[in-house]
Amino acid sequence: MEKRRTGLWLVACAALSLPAWACDEGTKLESPRFVLAYRTEPVEVAKHFSVDVTICPKSGQPQAEALKVDAHMPEHRHGMNYAPSVKPLGAGRWRAEGLMLHMPGRWEFVFEVRAAGLTDRVANPVLVSALLDFSKEELARILQHGPWPPPFKPDPSNRVSGRREAVVLGEKLFFEPRLSGGGSVLCATCHAPFRHFQDARSRAFGLELVERNTPTVVNVRFYRWFGWDGAQDSLWAQSIRPLLDPREMNASAAHVAKTVRTLFPGEYESAFGRPAPAQDEELLVDAGKALAAFQETLVSGRTRFDDFRDALHRQERDTTYPLAAQRGLKIFVGKGNCSVCHFGPHFTNGEFADTGVPFFVAPGRVDSGRHGGIEKLKSSRFNLLGPFSDDKSRASAVGTKHVQAQHRTFGEFRVPGLRGVAQTAPYMHNGSLATLTDVVKFYSELNEERLHADGEKILKPLKLSPTEVEDLVAFLQSLSNGEPVR
Repeated sequence: MEKRRTGLWLVACAALSLPAWACDEGTKLESPRFVLAYRTEPVEVAKHFSVDVTICPKSGQPQAEALKVDAHMPEHRHGMNYAPSVKPLGAGRWRAEGLMLHMPGRWEFVFEVRAAGLTDRVANPVLVSALLDFSKEELARILQHGPWPPPFKPDPSNRVSGRREAVVLGEKLFFEPRLSGGGSVLCATCHAPFRHFQDARSRAFGLELVERNTPTVVNVRFYRWFGWDGAQDSLWAQSIRPLLDPREMNASAAHVAKTVRTLFPGEYESAFGRPAPAQDEELLVDAGKALAAFQETLVSGRTRFDDFRDALHRQERDTTYPLAAQRGLKIFVGKGNCSVCHFGPHFTNGEFADTGVPFFVAPGRVDSGRHGGIEKLKSSRFNLLGPFSDDKSRASAVGTKHVQAQHRTFGEFRVPGLRGVAQTAPYMHNGSLATLTDVVKFYSELNEERLHADGEKILKPLKLSPTEVEDLVAFLQSLSNGEPVR
């Protein structure tokens, strides 16, 4: 048998008559002597709520003197883990606080009304779902974040994109230290597979420390701009950049070309359908294209969020998705306005934003972000308007042709995709925030004065409660699910 708590009785201070209409508000119950109406705050599993009760005596019956409020699950024969407090509000009205229904399923509210030495008991069933209700607007925003994964689309600027032999060569190059100038650093030094293809450092360290955090290359194929500043407009051009950077791999076109000719002549011919060319720069570009072909295969697996999103799309119920994550999802697409920038299946609009993170990297020295990235892009021989793109129509180069450095782009950095975000700490372009909780608190307490005066005004302090911070973090964690699949 259920072990019942003694509960709390609260005696009314005065007997007041009520108009009949007062007990028509909310859910109405009747006993032989009373009409009782109650209303609750939204009832969610494992979240405290309150109940407002109005008690009206029937004709000739005494006023209610005391009220007890409880809830239990008849099928499981157990009650709540918390004892609510009940206080009179006057005029036959009462408020019970501190209730929590800690499991989904069929519960029963129980009200016991004492008057004139007798007790009337009324009960009402309530089904507590493990699902929140989402508005039509919220549903539309949630559904835009899928389905996942998207189908593969070859990169028209890379003639070996999607070619199996190029993926094989690219994987070998990715893990080859002799590709670097000193033979000691490889792509996987900073993009370690066991760390979700990043390095867990605040700022990258190849041969020397650099100013920016190492982004993961998982899902990198879904971007239109590459690097924190978007200085590259293709994945193959981005793959060339660290090879030539003195602080990262410190190689040259001649060194990379010699390495490929010496170590991988057969793999190169299988991938590109010809022997390695004599021109070093051309072979450097092809090495970048093979590296890109490999990285295109690094796609994160499906997550608990994807199952929940797809169930909503089918108009089905997925009760396995945690309530905290559901509440965080509501914040993400609603109050937080996060989905404005973190849009679509990859959770990014692919563009750049000023987030208020300081862009000073040393006394008297700043990281100009997107502004400087556009200048580098325009001057690069490896951009999509240059001689090495395999897209002779230049259809893929529209963005490159029209993008323009403006004052407002100073200090803007790429909006990262959020899939796998729980596995890619630390965060922001400079790795200045250690945990997801730190990131959420940063946006909750955002210092608007750090944003550019003439820049975008999308961001505002979210002013989240501690519970809302936890819920939003729970949602972000639900976007991660182990290692990437290929």
